Amino acid sequence: MSAKVTDRFEMVADKLVYGGAALGHHAGRPVLVPYALPGERVEAETVRVAKGVLHSRLLKVVDPAPERIAAQCPYFARCGGCHYQHLDATRQLDWKRDILRETLRRVGHIDWPGEIITHAAEPWGYRNQVRLKIDAGGRMGFFAADSHDLVAVDLCPIVSPRLNALIHELASPPWTAKLQAWNEVELRTDDRDQNVVLTFRGGGPDSQEGSLESLAQHCLRSLPGVIGVAFDTASGPTGHGQHHGRAPRRLTSELRVFGNASLRYRVGDFDYLVSPGAFFQASRFLMPELVVAVTSDLADLSGVAIDLYAGVGLLTLPLTRRFREVAGVEASHAAAADLAVNLRAQGANSARAVHSAAAEFLRRYAGAAPDLVVLDPPRAGAEAGTLRRLTAIAPAQVRYVSCHPPTLARDLALLLRHGYQIERIDLFDLFPQTFHIESLVRLCRT
Repeated sequence: MSAKVTDRFEMVADKLVYGGAALGHHAGRPVLVPYALPGERVEAETVRVAKGVLHSRLLKVVDPAPERIAAQCPYFARCGGCHYQHLDATRQLDWKRDILRETLRRVGHIDWPGEIITHAAEPWGYRNQVRLKIDAGGRMGFFAADSHDLVAVDLCPIVSPRLNALIHELASPPWTAKLQAWNEVELRTDDRDQNVVLTFRGGGPDSQEGSLESLAQHCLRSLPGVIGVAFDTASGPTGHGQHHGRAPRRLTSELRVFGNASLRYRVGDFDYLVSPGAFFQASRFLMPELVVAVTSDLADLSGVAIDLYAGVGLLTLPLTRRFREVAGVEASHAAAADLAVNLRAQGANSARAVHSAAAEFLRRYAGAAPDLVVLDPPRAGAEAGTLRRLTAIAPAQVRYVSCHPPTLARDLALLLRHGYQIERIDLFDLFPQTFHIESLVRLCRT
């Protein structure tokens, strides 16, 4: 039976699936409905059909689930950033664990019989970084789900208190005329939620040096906590305002900086310089726990470790205390430069920062088999060439940090075929209220 895109129907949702929607069935066909919960009878409307799946819009909850709660944010279900505010954070985590296990089985044909160890923290005010779109009228906000329609906001409960106060200020009328020449603004704060750097992107024809300095000085004078302002006038907008993974964006030669546009961010015992354009985890509460999980319980602490997709060195620096020789490998120029600075500041003389793509570094790698390789790739996962060369150098242990279960499952399947076995799986709920899942898989050679 074929469904028209205007069909309205009732269905009962069966379960939550990766991506934030609930899965059910109508007329013998699978249906995805955002904001529905398992067990609920809902009225929905099909908006498109793709690969036999009805992608639908929730119209009405006919029979709500007992666990449904009121969303804390007034923009929930309009802004595309959050997916689960109608579900308690503990139940969100339970479903994420089930989704991770099911994705490993469905995509990678991996039946993990062991426990998936979960890690959770405060489910609100956790983001240390946020990117907001700006329309031609100077209104600031996020794109609605699956669209480029701006939802103007003046608060976001999942960002830190300092950033939330700045969002409220920038959304006020005095700022709209100042912002309308830009496509996007990124706000980033430090671990203490005190210092903030703003980065404006996609400037219009009025973005000349004089006007840039005028706006920068106004931000520095009038916005509490702002210590630096950067302008990227050459690159256009990049991705969703509520971005939870790694932004594959190059630092252009058109960057203009006023004040101090680099932040110092402390995680555990380590300090990190983070410059505009350099990737750094956007969730502030669980980072120390993640670092400990990646760098502890290692079988051999005397040899060589390689940290691929190293960023500014979140994991590289702790590894220098546990291995005789460490290489942090990062393709982004901005992040690799910060990585080098951070290693020097740490006094890690046996460690090196390598500005290189992961596959190219492994192709040139001429050492003995490393004791450990850590991977923390973007959502697309590790490239086929990277995995092929990784299995060729045959490290004794692999620790794979993933922000995207489908590509994790794909990559794990290849590693298992090449003689590795899974020792442990951890799930870190870095982004409560959203469908995003951060996981750590420990592997060793059989």
